[in-house]
Amino acid sequence: MDLVTVAAFDRVAEARLAKNLLEAEGIPAFLDEDAMSDVLHLTSEVKLQVAEEHAEQARSILAAAERHELSDEAETEAEAAAQAEGESPAE
Repeated sequence: MDLVTVAAFDRVAEARLAKNLLEAEGIPAFLDEDAMSDVLHLTSEVKLQVAEEHAEQARSILAAAERHELSDEAETEAEAAAQAEGESPAE
């Protein structure tokens, strides 16, 4: 499976929220991050990646999220997943 980067984030928490959002919409997503940078709180880019066949849909979902056009169900699922991972949506 070829992965495509659909977004990049400066903060791991923000990237995890986006990942959870895509997964709530049924799109498997992966983060390509430098774990040591996160531990040391260094700045590094966290890439959000999906399978090539899901890239266009993933970008559309993320764009809708930026415009605050999420369905209530998708938003609730993404926030619940973030909380389950110990992340606060406000981070």
